[in-house]
Amino acid sequence: MPTTLAPVDLCNIALSKIGAQSINSMTDPTSPPALACNANFNLCYLEVSRSGKWNCLLTPLGPLVAIPQTPLPGYPSLGSSITATAWAPLTAYLANVYVTFGGYYYQVMFNYTSTVSFLNDLTTGCLTQTDVQTGSPNYLGLSGSAYASGWAFQYALPDDFQLLVTLNGNTSLDSSGADLDGSCSDEYELMTDPVNGQCLYCDEPQAVIQYVKNQPDCTQFDSIFTDAFTYKLAAAVATPLRQDGGKMQEQMLGEYEKQLRKARARNGGEQMVRRFNPIGTSRFVNARWGGANG
Repeated sequence: MPTTLAPVDLCNIALSKIGAQSINSMTDPTSPPALACNANFNLCYLEVSRSGKWNCLLTPLGPLVAIPQTPLPGYPSLGSSITATAWAPLTAYLANVYVTFGGYYYQVMFNYTSTVSFLNDLTTGCLTQTDVQTGSPNYLGLSGSAYASGWAFQYALPDDFQLLVTLNGNTSLDSSGADLDGSCSDEYELMTDPVNGQCLYCDEPQAVIQYVKNQPDCTQFDSIFTDAFTYKLAAAVATPLRQDGGKMQEQMLGEYEKQLRKARARNGGEQMVRRFNPIGTSRFVNARWGGANG
C-alpha cells in the first residue's frame, strides 16, 4: 500500500536516522539539512529504483514500437524480398548474396568461385543455409548478424523507463500456463541509439515488457521502498551534516543493504513463479481425467 508521504516527510525520516535536525522545506537556503537533502534526493531515488524489482513501481507495457534498423552492406532489410539465383558450379559469387538449392536459400559467406559440388561448398563454409524456403515472399529469418547492433529487432522504450524486469515473460506459455522453456524472459540487450536514446534490442518480432518506472510521485511509494530509500538518503547526507569521517554513512549503507535484501525477498514473494508442470501439460492426464487435478 502507498505510504502517501511527501518528499519532505521522506527527508525528515532520513534525517532522523542520523540524528540531524528536521526541515520544513527542501528549498530552504538557510538550512544545511535541507540543502543536503535537496542535492541528493533525486540521485538516491534513481539509484534505489534501479536496484531491483520494486512491485510498487512495476508496470506492464506492450507491444513496444519497433524501430527499423539499417542493415549492414550486402544484407536485405527485414521483410524485404530475397534476390537469389540458383547455385551453379564454377560460378563467381560475391559475399552476402543469396543462392538457392534444394528448396532453401543459402547465403554466400565471402567472395569465392563455386566448385563442381554444392555439398563441398557448404561443408567448407562458403555457404550457410537460412531457415527460409525458396518461394517465400519475405526473408523473415533475417538474424541480428545483418545489423550493427547484433540483434534482429530494435524497440523504443517508454519515457519513464528505469529497469527492465522481463521481456515476453507471459508470451511463451502453452495452453495450460506452463513456461515451456523454463524461463520467464527472452534474451535482450539495452543500448543507447544516437537518435532514439536508450532502446531494447532482441531477436523477437514482438516485445511485451514489465519494467520499473520512474515514478517521482512519493505518495505512491510503499513502505518497503520507503525504508530502503530513506536509508540511502541518510547515507548520502550523513557525512556533510555530521562531519564524522564517514562513520554514520557506513552504518546507514549497511542498513540500506539489509533493507534491499528484505525488499527483494518480499517483492519476490508477491509474484507467483512460473514453472514447467509436466503433469499439467500431459496429454494422457488431460485425456484421462480432463486436467491435472482430475
